[in-house]
Amino acid sequence: MGLDCRDWLDVKEYEFLLNYFIRRQRESGLASLDEPLSYDGYSAYDQLAGRLMQEARLAFVETFGKAAPALAYTNLFHLAELELQGRRSPLLQAPRSIN
Repeated sequence: MGLDCRDWLDVKEYEFLLNYFIRRQRESGLASLDEPLSYDGYSAYDQLAGRLMQEARLAFVETFGKAAPALAYTNLFHLAELELQGRRSPLLQAPRSIN
């Protein structure tokens, strides 16, 4: 499936979440965390990622009056990481349609 969740969100919703995650990842210094990979959910990265996704859920509901599909938060969180690293796939440059 990849990181493409454009089928679930309209253009404004997609851009809102992507830009939200880019801004919050910069502000929080997520990329500067230097720690080994953790699969237990207790690393500083895991804790910060979870907090940012919860904040995004709240901001999305406040803005659009509904929740986005849960997978959209995870996908756009990681897409924002790739964007900040300059490694975004050309296939994911823009939403597919204007709803």
